[in-house]
Amino acid sequence: MTTAKKEKAAPVEVSAFTKEQLVRAKTLGLPRDAVAAVLKDGQTYTKDQAVDLVLDYLKREV
Repeated sequence: MTTAKKEKAAPVEVSAFTKEQLVRAKTLGLPRDAVAAVLKDGQTYTKDQAVDLVLDYLKREV
């Protein structure tokens, strides 16, 4: 009889980016002017957070 040890997975570190980095990012797939308008200076965002914020902004009713 063998016993299997379960190893705990190390927490995954999520990268955070500044507004300037996200505006220059080519992989974001969003208009740069919208990214610059929505994100705030001095804050960091994950890629998913930035995409969600910008898409919410672009989908809002005027």
